[in-house]
Amino acid sequence: MLFRSEALQPFSIDKNKSDKSKMIELHERASVWRCGAKVFEIDRLHPLIMGILNVTPDSFSDGGTHNGLEDAVAWAHRMRDEGAHIIDVGGESTRPGFNETGVTLEEERRRVIPVVERLVKEGFIVSVDTSKPEIMTEVASLGAHILNDIRGFEMPGALEAAAATDCGLVVMHRSATTDYKDVVAEVEAYLQKRQRLLEGLGVSADRICWDPGFGFGKTVEQNFALLGSTERFVASGQPYLMGLSRKSSIGAATGHKAPMDRIAGSIAGALIAVEQGAQVVRVHDCRQTVDAVAVWRASEEACGRR
Repeated sequence: MLFRSEALQPFSIDKNKSDKSKMIELHERASVWRCGAKVFEIDRLHPLIMGILNVTPDSFSDGGTHNGLEDAVAWAHRMRDEGAHIIDVGGESTRPGFNETGVTLEEERRRVIPVVERLVKEGFIVSVDTSKPEIMTEVASLGAHILNDIRGFEMPGALEAAAATDCGLVVMHRSATTDYKDVVAEVEAYLQKRQRLLEGLGVSADRICWDPGFGFGKTVEQNFALLGSTERFVASGQPYLMGLSRKSSIGAATGHKAPMDRIAGSIAGALIAVEQGAQVVRVHDCRQTVDAVAVWRASEEACGRR
């Protein structure tokens, strides 16, 4: 028999909880992200939009577009007007096949420092995408709110430099190999380890945001396994960021080779992460992402889901 003989129960919607939210409520979901002078109160229905501002000549999607100071500031204003809460300034390309030695300290300073200084003066919430401890110290002294390190603060002196600031810290996983036994478990273990090291230096947990490193040392399938496991990471109790905007795995799923053709797929990925509880999404296309989140939020609120 395919069916039991018991009478069917009438369908009803629990106005207070969805199956998704019930799962996450079993754990302590992050409600605060402390980023220097800015303390974000974060909740499931209002994810933070982190707009990408690359001041590089060679980033995979928009390299060379915002190199000049005035162009960079104008783009930051546009993203904020479109709904971005945070502007993430990056002076070193991390496109596929990027040079692991990175740009020189002097060159990164030349690209990043004037932009950060100007944006802070104009009232932006500024994140800086850097792995260099010297840059971390300098931008924090200028008033940057967040340090976003794709290398997980692994460069010599980076942990100490980050800990000495009051900035929010984005700890990202990356790997030189895709040889995982369990990519989700191994990424989670790495982030836990980096958090313990930061906490050992006096960093409070509410300053630390996890990033699984979508697109960094993972196959397409591994990237989407991480995306589909967002709830598990959110259940850690740490603020959680997903950054998949325009990346090659989005192109692999959609069949689009050009990064600019991956906007719809990127928004779909961001919504998958947000629906599972991600509190921060790092994106190129702020207006489109904000609109998509607004439609999703309206649906959630209409069903009484928080």
